[in-house]
Amino acid sequence: MKNLLRVTAIAVASTALVAGGATVATAAPVATATAGSTAAPSVSVAGNVSAAAAPYGLDYKTKIRVQKRGKKLTFRLTARFLDDAGTPVGIRKATIQVFKKGKGWRTLKNVKLNSRGTGTYKKSDGKKRKYRMSIKATTLYQGGVTNSFRI
Repeated sequence: MKNLLRVTAIAVASTALVAGGATVATAAPVATATAGSTAAPSVSVAGNVSAAAAPYGLDYKTKIRVQKRGKKLTFRLTARFLDDAGTPVGIRKATIQVFKKGKGWRTLKNVKLNSRGTGTYKKSDGKKRKYRMSIKATTLYQGGVTNSFRI
């Protein structure tokens, strides 16, 4: 719900910028109507302004950690961004990717994260492979990938 309100606020601000000096009060009814109906119009409104589309970058604590015991791998993910107040906000989805020779980076698992932006995934694998975490960009935050590592 908080993310929906933030997206609506960003859409209102971007509509005001696009209108060329229109006040937020005049643009607010348009944003409220699009947010209440379907998701497609609100995305198109926010998608028109590239500078205001993803105002938040990833937090410096966004990372992936792996612990290996025998053949069992435990992935611990942390994914979040800092809002305007400087408080960390958790990202709800992240992707663990594995590097396959000749095929490039492939999705191993899409992981749902909790409200703090943390989650785990367990897997058994005896081979050494390269792994990384990827976060898709949305209208609220910028995406990115972590450095790859071999384990």
